[in-house]
Amino acid sequence: MPEIKELKSIEAWEKIRDESKDSEVIIFKYSPYCSISARVEEDFDIWVKSLSGDLKLYLIKVNVISERSLSQKIAYDLKILHQSPQLIWLDINYNVKWTASHYEITVKELSSRL
Repeated sequence: MPEIKELKSIEAWEKIRDESKDSEVIIFKYSPYCSISARVEEDFDIWVKSLSGDLKLYLIKVNVISERSLSQKIAYDLKILHQSPQLIWLDINYNVKWTASHYEITVKELSSRL
């Protein structure tokens, strides 16, 4: 199972962005005060636990309340609309492979993207 890492700074985002050329990156942005985020986070965590060990992904959670500027920087850099909860899947070339928000983020939908 790939590790879920917390992303807490713009500097850390830039490092991951620059070093992600050998694996895909999945960013899960959420609000700890949103009931939709809590439900979607459960699905995300279930999906991560179902992944095989040989899949190389950076799985990153971003709290959009405490890391607001980081969340906005990610949206700006990727030229996508900021949403919460939101999942952003980047390919190894740093292109947005898929992005979804709210109830579009399900175990079934995530699994279909592998």
